Amino acid sequence: MKYINNKERLEQFKNEKNFFAIIDFDRTLTTGVSDASLGIIPKFLGGKCLEERLKTYNHYRPLELDYTIEKEEKRKIMKEWATKTFTILSKYLTSEKIIEDSLQDANLHLRNGAKEFLQSLYEKNIPVVIMSAGVGNLIKRFLEKEGVLYDNILLISNFFEFKDNKTYINTEKLMASSNKDYSKIPEEVRKILDKKDGILLCGDIVEDIRMIDSKRRNKTLTIGFLDHNIENNLETYNNNFDIVLADNENFNAVMDILNS
Repeated sequence: MKYINNKERLEQFKNEKNFFAIIDFDRTLTTGVSDASLGIIPKFLGGKCLEERLKTYNHYRPLELDYTIEKEEKRKIMKEWATKTFTILSKYLTSEKIIEDSLQDANLHLRNGAKEFLQSLYEKNIPVVIMSAGVGNLIKRFLEKEGVLYDNILLISNFFEFKDNKTYINTEKLMASSNKDYSKIPEEVRKILDKKDGILLCGDIVEDIRMIDSKRRNKTLTIGFLDHNIENNLETYNNNFDIVLADNENFNAVMDILNS
């Protein structure tokens, strides 16, 4: 189901050649039924790691999708979730090889049309920022395996470091779903992006819109994928995104809308 909420901005964007794209990863580039990148490793390792991960997921995921929670309170809750999840992963992720092995049979799939969409942006020399609150090491490897980590793509995410058989990540600087914002992009890249006349933003939760500063929203065409709690959240999504693609739509729909 497609909902066009801002026809004027869409028509403006169709004529825009000098733009960049900023795209969420989990359940935006990937399907709505894919596991989140944060869940791939616990699912692979099983045991206590999976048990602890599921306990936090089952508590916090409904809160992430609850738009009745006050914004600042939700930001605090999401940061708390990220800290707990990465602390769990740090305990059990003993080597980088686990990341590679966990991808072998992972329930992680690009939406239909995502490969063609990213290839098209590459061929047109459009800069792309993929911003994710997930596991950057795993996302990077997945995109490489799918053959879509093109030279025009910058991945901004949470990366583990592996040194002397130990796993490190700074939980104080974690990017959570509620604090993904434009300032996370390196300044030298922002200087290039700031010269662009338009922005295409794709996400799957309303907080993803914060990936672009509010002062630049008038230049941004926002597209939201809504696959969960559709009945409860459709009005909220329509009030926030210029275009809403509901019930497992894909990037073929994105390209159809932009090229129609």
